[in-house]
Amino acid sequence: MELRETYHNEHKDDKAKKGLNYYDTAGFLRGLKQKEEYKWLKEANSQSLQQALMDLDKAFKAFFKGVSKYPKYKKKSNRQSFRVPQFFNFDAGLLYLPKFGKGIRMEVHRGFPRDRVKQLTITKTPTGKYFVSITVDDREEAPQKVRMTNDPDKTIGIDVGLKYFAVLSNGIKIANPKYLQKSEKLLRSRQRALSRKTNGSKNRDKARLRVAKTHEKIADQRNDFLHKVSAAMTKRFDTMVIETLNVKGMKRDHDLAKSISNASWSRFFQFLKYKAEKQGKNVMEIGTFEKSSKTCHACGHVNKDLTLNDREWACGNCNTHLDRDVNAAMNIRDFGLKAMGLDPIPSDRGEFKPVEDPLTAELAKMRIRAGSTSHDPEKHEPLQQPITAEAHAL
Repeated sequence: MELRETYHNEHKDDKAKKGLNYYDTAGFLRGLKQKEEYKWLKEANSQSLQQALMDLDKAFKAFFKGVSKYPKYKKKSNRQSFRVPQFFNFDAGLLYLPKFGKGIRMEVHRGFPRDRVKQLTITKTPTGKYFVSITVDDREEAPQKVRMTNDPDKTIGIDVGLKYFAVLSNGIKIANPKYLQKSEKLLRSRQRALSRKTNGSKNRDKARLRVAKTHEKIADQRNDFLHKVSAAMTKRFDTMVIETLNVKGMKRDHDLAKSISNASWSRFFQFLKYKAEKQGKNVMEIGTFEKSSKTCHACGHVNKDLTLNDREWACGNCNTHLDRDVNAAMNIRDFGLKAMGLDPIPSDRGEFKPVEDPLTAELAKMRIRAGSTSHDPEKHEPLQQPITAEAHAL
């Protein structure tokens, strides 16, 4: 990376060649291997070194196209990884890699066809754990997409937030676990202890490891939650409509930036999309500026005076009592249906009765707090206690 930066700074005014590409750096790498001071490069698999140069070349191309930020130097204390495209083998719970004399013992979490493995990625976490990600060609075609309908049992709108992680258009609210906030006191204590240690000392390494383990646990909890919720939704519904969010812009609010980052809405949508793609389900996105919260789902009246503090409101046109989040989820669902040329799902202007849905029971088995709601504030009970596997919808 330093070589490419130096060359570009020295030749940025040249018309013939302003920068280096992958082939230039690969040739430079071959020359380095012949020098005595860089003979340690021969200890690594040559193809893995070439893969690193390819990744760097992709990063610079993405930057100059304006689709990514400028590449950063990697730190040894951060997550490390390298790819092995060829010449690896598996045998009796052992992994054999090029340049490694002995097999490496590994724990296989799931079976896979050995003859269809394309490449391996070896990853080391900041806590010192090693993982092997195996890319396998399953030779299976993507399933045909399920036809979109305006059936309320198969089509759902999802409104994500901070008080509740997600609110569905059928009235189900999924609690926000707030893993970071729950571990903040411990994390703050360990970070403070790390700041007091002398640079380069063994005690500092131990303190850094304790901080890394805390961060890793929070990330694992969050990813586990996101995987479970997205899997339950794609299993239950055929079509899920979500809202395009400007998360980067929302993070400019410093009072909410930490909570927004911890909610990981973008990652949740990413999980939802690839799981839906694998099962032939549909995930639709509506525009960022659709007035999902301010529009009454019953009559279409727009409440321009609605603020973030208004969690429930009565429509000034049809007098329907609305739960802000459920109303937004309903509008998100209907906006998606309209975009596909389908009729919106008719609204019941009567009492919004709590629903019993298989999704609630499925989430309960995973020990995820979820329940239904009602538009009637006297009958609406916020989630206070986690529901058990035997519980029905609240």
